Amino acid sequence: MIKDPDSNEDFIEIVADKPVPFETKTGRANGCDYSLAWPPLDRELLNNDRLPAPPLTPEAIPQGWFDWICATAQDCGSAPDYVAANLIGVASSVIGNVRRVSPWEGWVEQPLLWMITVGPPSTNKTAALLPFRAACVTIEHSWQPAHEAAMIAFQTKKAGAEAAERAWKDDVRKAAKNGEPTPQLPQDAIAPDQPTPPRLLIADASTEEAQSLLAGNPRGLALVRSELAAWFGQFDRYGGAGADRGFYLECWDGGPHTVDRVKFQGKVLRVPYASLAIIGSIQPDKLAEVIAGADDGLTSRFLYIYPEPIPPRPRETTGANERADVLLRAFTRLRSLDWDHQHNGKPFPLLMRLDQGGLDLLQATRQNAFEATGHGLMTTWLGKNSGRLLRLALVFELLEWATIDDVQPCEISTASVQRAAAYLQYCAAMMERVIGNLARTQAQRDAEDLARIIVTTRATTINEREVYRSHGYHHLRDTDRRKAAFAELAAAGWVRKSTAQTAGRPPGDWEIHPATNTGG
Repeated sequence: MIKDPDSNEDFIEIVADKPVPFETKTGRANGCDYSLAWPPLDRELLNNDRLPAPPLTPEAIPQGWFDWICATAQDCGSAPDYVAANLIGVASSVIGNVRRVSPWEGWVEQPLLWMITVGPPSTNKTAALLPFRAACVTIEHSWQPAHEAAMIAFQTKKAGAEAAERAWKDDVRKAAKNGEPTPQLPQDAIAPDQPTPPRLLIADASTEEAQSLLAGNPRGLALVRSELAAWFGQFDRYGGAGADRGFYLECWDGGPHTVDRVKFQGKVLRVPYASLAIIGSIQPDKLAEVIAGADDGLTSRFLYIYPEPIPPRPRETTGANERADVLLRAFTRLRSLDWDHQHNGKPFPLLMRLDQGGLDLLQATRQNAFEATGHGLMTTWLGKNSGRLLRLALVFELLEWATIDDVQPCEISTASVQRAAAYLQYCAAMMERVIGNLARTQAQRDAEDLARIIVTTRATTINEREVYRSHGYHHLRDTDRRKAAFAELAAAGWVRKSTAQTAGRPPGDWEIHPATNTGG
């Protein structure tokens, strides 16, 4: 068995002892009949109608983080692109609402970003999230003693309020009996609000639970999902008529939100800042299904990162623990940033401005978005880039500060805006790649995934049943979809129906072109 690095489930059974040399033209090997000549192998199946992924360069990464990203990607066995996207996305939520960016009066952007890493199964998308989850969980654990103390104080005050309320009710009954005025409820009989657990991350939370957690965590949260397809699929599961999707659209802007349908002891739930960073991964075919729906602006708010798959490679780096410490220190420092305060003492985001060079770059981005032609997702996506540039520049500025011993920045430098603009250009090329992939048929996308199984496992046969029972491929239980994918794979010369005796084995065996094991 080969294990899927994105899970603990079995990936696929290889019916082979070792690869069959390309020169083997006749006879049987591992139950396969190679007496028939194979057609030429079409390797373009792996990149059919899709643009190549743009390179990730140091100029498009926060200052001081590129080497860390590359080494951490080696630790995870994933593309550096995934690690960079997760660093930027999770860091935006760690900063949260204590800092916002405002190029001029009347325009304010929160820092929280939405990132989707795209790739077929076994590209270690989930592994690239683990260092960031670990750092956030460690920070959350450090808050536990303070929360426990707050819960003790809450229970004490609650018990006192309940006793005061009982005494008041006795007084009310006595007053009513004696014909006296009803005494007013004393202040100490009003139960306190229960402290909300301090959090950085949420995962499989319902929309109402996310709203409740945001009400008690005004700095904002990160919704982190290994499979964002499940998150998209849960919208209005219980008949919300678009309310769930509408709430998450509001979370992009980070403004106040009131939940009228949810009551807590007679109180309307008020969220001071509905702010969520959304970070997760998705498979290309699932992304096609998500984007095929109505365009209400939700999908255009994401940055899509779809690098070329990284082949399995030996471990070449050491110091993973030290890199984890670097990340934890940086996130801890970002979390140390405090709110500004209004004249009445109420916490308020500290607004950071751009210097003149940054303002010039912002104007160029706005002009490019204005001049964008065409229609559809790409045009809508480009329209979000001015705000995204501001958010990225703020995150880049503070991520650089988090690694150096320096005073807190009060302004966003031209250098950070330049790096943010370079990352946006990289993301625009990624978006073109994603849209090119969407133009392909479902059968072509499924066949590519099967071809990647073959290349990764170096198998000589592949069985349909073993494929659809594997993690990440359950969608191929659909007979018509599976048959179409294998037909596409066969048309490209990758497989042919097995002529081996099955001896009771379930049908669905396919022989694999020997050249797939040689690079020929």
